[in-house]
Amino acid sequence: MLLIAHRGNCSGLNPERENTHDYIDEAIERGYDVEIDIWSWNDVLWLGHDEPQYPVEQEWLLNRKDKLWIHCKDFKSLDLFMDSALRFFYHEKENYTAIMGSSNIWAHNLQEVNSRCIIPLLSLNDITKYTSDKYGKCYGICSDYVTELEKNI
Repeated sequence: MLLIAHRGNCSGLNPERENTHDYIDEAIERGYDVEIDIWSWNDVLWLGHDEPQYPVEQEWLLNRKDKLWIHCKDFKSLDLFMDSALRFFYHEKENYTAIMGSSNIWAHNLQEVNSRCIIPLLSLNDITKYTSDKYGKCYGICSDYVTELEKNI
C-alpha cells in the first residue's frame, strides 16, 4: 500500500513546515510520496494550503514527479498542469475526484473504495478507525501520520 505524507507531514501536524521545499524533500527521503498544495498567482507557482506561500519552479516539481500528488487549489494551476507530466487533481467537497496523470481516484467517501482509490486518513482518530475490512483494499492512504500507519499496515 502506498503511503502519502500529507503536505510533507509524517509524524503529525507541523503547520510551520507544511508544503515547504525542505519538508517535502525530507518526506521523500524517508521513502514516502507527498501530497502538496499548489496555487498559480501572478503567473508564478506557489506551495501553500490556504494561500500561496512559497514560490516553486515547475522544474522542481518535475524532478520529483514520481513522488508528488499535486492538489491544485485554483483554476489557473489546474489549467497549467493539464498538459504536464505531473499527477494532479482538484476538488472542493466532491466524494471522488479523478487524478490526472494516473489511473487513481482521490476518495473522500470511504464507504465505497477499490484498488484505484487513495483515501485520506488525516488524523490519529481516522487511523484508529481504519480497518481493511471497512474500507477495502485501497491503492494508497494520505495522512499526516504515515509513520504510524506504517506500523499498522
